[in-house]
This record gives sequence, structure tokens and C-alpha cells, in this order.
Amino acid sequence: MKRIIIYLLFLGIVSVITFYFLSNFSGGIEWGKIVNFFLVNPWGLLGISSLLFSWITDTLITYILIRKIILVPFSFLKSFNMSIIGIFFNKLSPASTGGSVFQIAYLKRNGINFGSSVSITELRYIIKQSAMVFVAAMGFLIVLPIVERNEITFFLSLLGFSLSVGVIVLFFLINVSAKIRASLLAVTKWAIGLLRFSKKLSPKIPDLNQKAEKEFKNYIQSMGMIVQNWKYIIPVFLLAMLSALSHLFLAFAAVQSFEIFENIPKGILDVVSLQAIATTIIFFSPTPGSAGLAEGGFYLFFSTIIPPKFLATVTLEWRILNYFIPLALSGVIFLIISFSRMVKAKK
Repeated sequence: MKRIIIYLLFLGIVSVITFYFLSNFSGGIEWGKIVNFFLVNPWGLLGISSLLFSWITDTLITYILIRKIILVPFSFLKSFNMSIIGIFFNKLSPASTGGSVFQIAYLKRNGINFGSSVSITELRYIIKQSAMVFVAAMGFLIVLPIVERNEITFFLSLLGFSLSVGVIVLFFLINVSAKIRASLLAVTKWAIGLLRFSKKLSPKIPDLNQKAEKEFKNYIQSMGMIVQNWKYIIPVFLLAMLSALSHLFLAFAAVQSFEIFENIPKGILDVVSLQAIATTIIFFSPTPGSAGLAEGGFYLFFSTIIPPKFLATVTLEWRILNYFIPLALSGVIFLIISFSRMVKAKK
């Protein structure tokens, strides 16, 4: 809880600074337009609907992976809770890394061993990230003439794509290489061995090493089940594509609230493509929730197609729709999940 408060405090400070710069150095923010976007403008409603749709598809990804690949009974509600937990903690953590840790803990708390929990969470990440990289690659070809107008956006596009592909390849190598897994187990045991300096924890080292070996075996076993049930990866990847596209559509909803594009299909392609490319670099932001860098990245990439007088307001509309609303909604749902668990524990 203390860490969450620190993240929220940091987020508040950075957001205030970002709003200040948007208000004073980029044509200003039209607050009336923002209120209208969420209360009256149909594009705001479409954006929120697209956000909720992305959550449903993300839930289905979890549900199918657990029920059909590792063959463990797991309800749709639990799958939804796992997705919400991931969304909430990803919004608070640097490079969106915190969600996976809490998702693993949630799965383990619901009867799935640690090794299988890690493999499912890792597979979710690989599939979702692969879908986003695929969209970004296709998008790069579509908007290459736009990106080339600015050397910085062109360089960041290549950097983001390279980083995303590199992470996917790393996880893939861990799954297929027994030597790499053996090295990871050796590193884990080495880290456990450092506990010998603690009189309290030193006697537990043999048990911890044994548990580590057991969980690595569980991990390998669950990855074997994934290979055996590979046919389910195809529909899951398609769902990940839908989830990525519906999330990227949030940018178009914000842009089109100003009726910038007369040719809407072409506008959707350009905006979704640019946002996919920007996401590959924003994803690796070291700040909690990508605060500051997300707004800066959006502003930089879309300055190539959005008139300067609209850009600050569109940036803020997108950030509220893409970040603050999901953070608030997932936070409320997470509190409900936590409260419900506390009530059941007392009973």
C-alpha cells in the first residue's frame, strides 16, 4: 500500500507538470472540449466502449489459456479479476512490469502452482506483445511517409520495434533452451544461497532450493502442455490482435473528436498505425505508468498529422481515456476484489 501511495504521488506531480507544459507551450488545453468529449461527444462514448471491449478480449485470453492449455478449472470471473489486477498494477509500475507479478500471485492464490502461474503469465505477455509488434510492423509500412518527416520519430520507431522484438525473442529462448533454464535455476539457487548470512533464514536454504527445483519442473511441465495444445494459441493470438486494435483505437477516438479526418477509414489506419509504433517505445518508459513520457511520445508522434492548436487537448483526451479512466476503474475493482477476499478469509 505504501508503494502504491508513492507511485500515485509521483504520478500526480508528473501529471501536473505535464499539464502545465501542455497548457502553456503547445497551443493550450481546451478544458470545455475535454468535458464535452466524455459527456456528449459520440467519439468519447466509442472510446470508452472500445476500452471495455479490450478488457473483455484480454479476459478471454486468460480464460482460454488456463482452461484449454494447462487444463485447470478457472472461471470467467477469476480470469476477469486477473486481467484487472494486471491492468491496475501495470498502470502504476515502470515499463508496465508490475502487473505480471501480482497476476502470478493471484493465480497461485487460486490453486495454480507457481511454475504454471509463471508460464501462463509469460505466455500471455508473449502473445499480447507479439500481437502489438505485428500491428506496429504493419503500421510502420502504412505510415512510413509520415514518420520519415521527423528524424526523431523515425529513430524511436526503430528503437521501440527492436526492443519489443528483443524481449519476445528472450522469452522464446528461455522456453526452448534447456541450457538457459538450467542457468536461470543456477542463478536462483545462487541468490537463495546468499541467505546463509542470515541466522534466521540460513536453515531454510535446502528447503528453498528444493522448492525452486520443484517450481522449475512445474514450469517445464506447463510449457510442455502449451506445446501439446498449441492449436489454442491461434485463437488467442487473434483475440490479442483485437485487444491491441481496440486499445489503439482510443487514440483515433480522441483525434476524431475534433473531426480532423474527412476520410475516416484512412484516418483510422494512420492513427492506429502511429499509435502502435509509439506504444512500442512508450511501453519501456522507466517512469510509473509511463508518466510524462507517454504524453510526450503521443505529442511527438501525432504532431506530424494533428494541427498544433488541437494537439494539446487531443493528447490530454487520449491520456485520460488510455490511462486515468482505466487506472480509476481497475483500482475500484481491485479494491472490491481485495475486500471480498478479506471478508471470505474472516468467515
